[in-house]
Amino acid sequence: MSFAAFLSYTRPDDEFFGGGITALRKHLELGVQVVTGDRSFRIFQDVDGIALGEDWNQKLSEAIAGSRFFMPVLTPLYFTSLPCSEELERFRHHEALLGRNDLILPIYFITAPVLERPELLHTDALATLIASRQRFDYRQQTQGQSNDPTNRAILLELASGVAAAMDRTGAQPMRVAEVESSAIDAEVHHFGQAFNEAREVTRDARKLVLWVDDSPDNNIIERKSMAAYDIEFVLATSTEGALSELSRQRFDAVISDMGRPPDSRAGYTLLEAIRRRGYRMPFFIYAGSRKESHVREALARGAQGTTNRGDELLNMLLSALNTASS
Repeated sequence: MSFAAFLSYTRPDDEFFGGGITALRKHLELGVQVVTGDRSFRIFQDVDGIALGEDWNQKLSEAIAGSRFFMPVLTPLYFTSLPCSEELERFRHHEALLGRNDLILPIYFITAPVLERPELLHTDALATLIASRQRFDYRQQTQGQSNDPTNRAILLELASGVAAAMDRTGAQPMRVAEVESSAIDAEVHHFGQAFNEAREVTRDARKLVLWVDDSPDNNIIERKSMAAYDIEFVLATSTEGALSELSRQRFDAVISDMGRPPDSRAGYTLLEAIRRRGYRMPFFIYAGSRKESHVREALARGAQGTTNRGDELLNMLLSALNTASS
């Protein structure tokens, strides 16, 4: 079977959102069929696109080379995924060989700090490439609204964008739709029920994180992206305030900056105080450096990691929380 597009995504994102990315792929296929009348439109996804025993690298190369479009589903985890980076680089090379620069169609699924902060964007080649392309903002639909029948309008808007790209790149002229648009209503309703059931299971395991920073407004974007993964926050602006919060309730993890006047190493001061009191929850430093020497020191002192990138922080945090709950 040939595919019109290649879906690039991370499995942890799809699993966390109850198969939400897989469902989006299915609905988008149907939506493009509705808009174009082309029942053969298919999107490659590795969940069911590669048969048991097939060579993965060969099949991946064939799928990318045989796809007209590349659709990355953008999340914080996407920018820490080596396979996703390799997929994008392969398609970018394929696109260049075709002499085009309009075949990458990003879908913005969860707010990614690296795309929102200029100081991070320009240090990340993957994010820079993604940012240079027009992306479709699907983030509001990700936040638990997929059971709303009016979501059909968003799906059709996305499908229309794909259909327009097909027309622009030399696909067959769009025809009057042969598929009834009511099919999307039924699909959206069915998905909404399954999505909500999966999300309710996840909500039972909602995590609470203490974030310590004397300038909490600097981390609004990071907290917004993490909240999509059912993480809630309590904020503290000082070491004393953090210890007071820890005495009042149980936290699943702690995130701290490094310097808070007058203590230039307040992150380590807090870490030491927490460990002395017998708290063993994961502890992360979110500061201005991710040098190897700083990472080694943080680990040696009992932290679980240190970084200056929000996507890496989320990746480490989710990994630690999943390990702790398993």
